[in-house]
Amino acid sequence: MHTAHGLPPLALSNFMAQPNAPDLTVRVAQGHCVALLGIGPDLQDFAPLTRALAGHTPAYGGTLSAGGVDVTQRPAGSRQIGTLGPHTPLFPHLSVNENILFPLKAAGRLSVSEMRYRTSETVALLGLDAVRDKAPRALTAEQTFRAQLARLLVLRPLAVVLETPFAGMDHSSTTRLVALLEKLQRAIGLSTLLLTHNRTEALLLGDTIGIMQNGALLQQGTAATLLQRPACEAVAVAFGEANSFTGKVLMLEDDCAELRLPSGETVEAMASPELEENDLATICVQPDRLSVLFPRSPDAANEPGMLLCSLVSARHIGNSIHMRFRLQDGAEIIAYRPPVHMPRDLEPGRPALIAWQTANATAFPMDHKSG
Repeated sequence: MHTAHGLPPLALSNFMAQPNAPDLTVRVAQGHCVALLGIGPDLQDFAPLTRALAGHTPAYGGTLSAGGVDVTQRPAGSRQIGTLGPHTPLFPHLSVNENILFPLKAAGRLSVSEMRYRTSETVALLGLDAVRDKAPRALTAEQTFRAQLARLLVLRPLAVVLETPFAGMDHSSTTRLVALLEKLQRAIGLSTLLLTHNRTEALLLGDTIGIMQNGALLQQGTAATLLQRPACEAVAVAFGEANSFTGKVLMLEDDCAELRLPSGETVEAMASPELEENDLATICVQPDRLSVLFPRSPDAANEPGMLLCSLVSARHIGNSIHMRFRLQDGAEIIAYRPPVHMPRDLEPGRPALIAWQTANATAFPMDHKSG
């Protein structure tokens, strides 16, 4: 599964899976996982991409490379790229072992003894020894995924593409499979392109993460970059779970903006590159970056940079409390705080003050103009 001279196992360059669709440029390094997180309403948005990568449908532009070799025009099954998803069910009339052996028989490049050895090796690697003789209908969802992945890996592909692989699985199964994929990265240098609509899956597996909306790649980077410096409101809200509300830019100084809210209060945020003075802006700030104060006296409400609001609800969720507040203009804002507040502080209707550090908020122009 290793490539020569450090060439990427999988690289898409201006790749178009559908006519008139946005092109996609992604590079998967050896032994790494790139997670593409779909944030649009269409839960079938990854299917055309997977089909085009597998070779079941033609590409409409750009190139697809495997180990530095252009495989864009190669037929399905000869690209050294394995794909797994709703389109790759196990053969129902074959056992797990026979399913895994099948692609080796179809390829016809190994002797019978070599095929058996490689199949047994792959069965052990994926933890399928106990179910190797079972029919697919007798498998759990987790076992089915392991068998599907084994059927790919037995061919020693340069990279694998996983389309929404954990859909419908319970939390425990997903956790075990995430650990399995991490183990395979270390053990055999597995290179993975993960296509998912689940933010947690992208965070757990993606060495880098790309945020996609309606087929367009909005931003790609590490989780830290996407959280701290989102390129647009859609990334901030969908990936950072950010609160968003409206303000008018009063002043810009370097990378910082001073903004007035509809309630008349002023706040500060980092300015996106396109922002200009007098713009209407969307201010995005993550719930865990908010400071919350329950004042003991009315005078505390006059502190600069503090937003007066009232507590709507507070819910304990283990290691944090999710608090929902209503601002003076009726907008709502959510804060995640450690469970250190007294019960009397968490009564609905209690006055509160909200604030954040300038570096923890970003302001984007509302008209979505480009620079």
